Amino acid sequence: MYGFEVDGGFIFYKYRDLDGTLSLTEGHLKWFWDVMSQAGQIPTIFYDGSVECFEEFKKLANDKGQHFFFGFNGNEPSGMFWINGLAHRSCFVHLAIMPGFYREGSLQMGKGVLRHLLTARDVSGRYIMDCIKGLIPSRNTLACRMAEKSGFAKIGIIPQATYFAAEDKSVDAAIFCAVRNSQYEQPS
Repeated sequence: MYGFEVDGGFIFYKYRDLDGTLSLTEGHLKWFWDVMSQAGQIPTIFYDGSVECFEEFKKLANDKGQHFFFGFNGNEPSGMFWINGLAHRSCFVHLAIMPGFYREGSLQMGKGVLRHLLTARDVSGRYIMDCIKGLIPSRNTLACRMAEKSGFAKIGIIPQATYFAAEDKSVDAAIFCAVRNSQYEQPS
């Protein structure tokens, strides 16, 4: 089981290992789904409308192109993130904080997840990622602020780059980027 800890006592576990074996259960997925649903977070997290029910969430988490991590603080679900679009040492990251862990917890998780992604190494000692990207609807100012405070640089705005299901239209999106050698690697 692959996992890592970040400041604040948050531990993230990968849902599915690279060989396809599950590290967590469908019960864990359901637990996170229920927490997000009860808080009304589903339309915000899955703003494109691609996930509206538990079966769609389960299908996304089991997709081999998606790499889900679920975070706990003690025995409570605290956050989750997933990466996709892996190519040439870069990926897109998507982060969701569970209710009760906003503010300080969200920054600890955001910074810790980014630090982990940019400093993780493979078995030969090479960095796995060099560039982590995020695309956030510009209207989600809270998520945009959190991205910047977590260590991402706002690169710009892409007009109508994200579909916003609640309004059935494309909206502007902010593109964020964090690069390993600018933050986490010390010059030789």
